[in-house]
Amino acid sequence: MTKPTAAPGADSGSSSTTASARASGRPSAGPADVAEATAASGTAGSAAVTGGSEPAGPAAQGAGDLPHAPYPDDERADVPVGTPQTAGDELPDARSLWILAFTFAVVGLFFPLSGLIAIGCGALAWRRGSGRGKVATFVAIATTLIGITLTVVVLAT
Repeated sequence: MTKPTAAPGADSGSSSTTASARASGRPSAGPADVAEATAASGTAGSAAVTGGSEPAGPAAQGAGDLPHAPYPDDERADVPVGTPQTAGDELPDARSLWILAFTFAVVGLFFPLSGLIAIGCGALAWRRGSGRGKVATFVAIATTLIGITLTVVVLAT
């Protein structure tokens, strides 16, 4: 693990830096300038490295420091949790939901109430990122409407 370092040219506001600034004729940095330089360098003011005697690891972090991110900043950070990472990847619960949706859709031809269950299962699978869940939802809607029509025709005759 590497230690954080201050950016080149950033004034950390230490007394030796302020003394050398006064000796060179530059004005000393005020608290706002120190905060601005610290924000630009990406390190916290209390965690700026002043020497090589500081311990490495968790003890080196100050109370206000954020821990190091475990992954680099890439496109995976934009993907919501629980969605498949690749097109062929599918969550196991989504798979079971669209299988149930197709099964209830077939039964929904004769019992429209199970078609409503199929619509719900297909919609949940679709919400979890399954492409087959979308297909199962539309198949369930179609078979439920056909089942309702068949029920009305059978009861009317």
